[in-house]
Amino acid sequence: MSSSSQQDSIETSNIMSGVKGNDGKASSLKMSTQFLIIFTFAVVAVAAIKTFGTASWHASATMDDHLIHTKDQKSPIVADIAVAKEADKDIQDKNLIKFVFSSLDGEEGHEGSVVVKLHPEWAPIGVTRIKELTADSFWDGCRAFRVLSNFMVQLGINGDPKVQKKWRNNIADDPVKTSNTRGTVTFAMAGKGTRTTQIFFNTVNNARLDKENFSPFGEVISGMEIIDRIYAGYKEKPDQGFIQQKGNEYLEKNFPKMSFIKSASFISSTEVL
Repeated sequence: MSSSSQQDSIETSNIMSGVKGNDGKASSLKMSTQFLIIFTFAVVAVAAIKTFGTASWHASATMDDHLIHTKDQKSPIVADIAVAKEADKDIQDKNLIKFVFSSLDGEEGHEGSVVVKLHPEWAPIGVTRIKELTADSFWDGCRAFRVLSNFMVQLGINGDPKVQKKWRNNIADDPVKTSNTRGTVTFAMAGKGTRTTQIFFNTVNNARLDKENFSPFGEVISGMEIIDRIYAGYKEKPDQGFIQQKGNEYLEKNFPKMSFIKSASFISSTEVL
């Protein structure tokens, strides 16, 4: 065998002895390495399980705590809705209307407020029309064109003929469920099924109107003394036909002292005078 062949044989023998662990040294090293790997894995596994268990418990406890607290707290959205509903209940039932009258006693600038409470249980059809007119600002500028002492105050023809035409359709009658006593408010009419927009305030007890199917829809709960100050000097002189055709242009020119509604709006019970 040549020296080169002997050298290759020696190197091969050395490599093989390193793999097989001659004299048990490689085997011992391998076992030590495996033990170290197993031990390390076990330590990591225990740490991971501990961490996971702790994190899971903490998260669960936090969620439970959150649920406990939120049971006692209302959602901001739910709270806002509750407040809105309460406000809506207070104002938007629309059964209280504040009328501001101007030119009381025939004097420019003299004003006063009247609050009318609507009664749907008395006249549901009439109340619905009154609410619609109020929401449409129909009353603003309406003049009291027929005022008879010891009887009533009548108004309800809009100062703009175009606006008045919008509401010329008649509404059905309501049966009379309460009497036309002082302070009640009733639709004017010319017979069965002729109610539109004209109303009157009873300034005395007009019970005789009950038999004629005049059905009150509301009552003055504040400011009846203001109704008593509506200018009565023109009595029945204004021509309703001309009012329908020319509106306030006709009334302002020929009846300058006439009292009128400056504004009308829904109010809450806390605003009643």
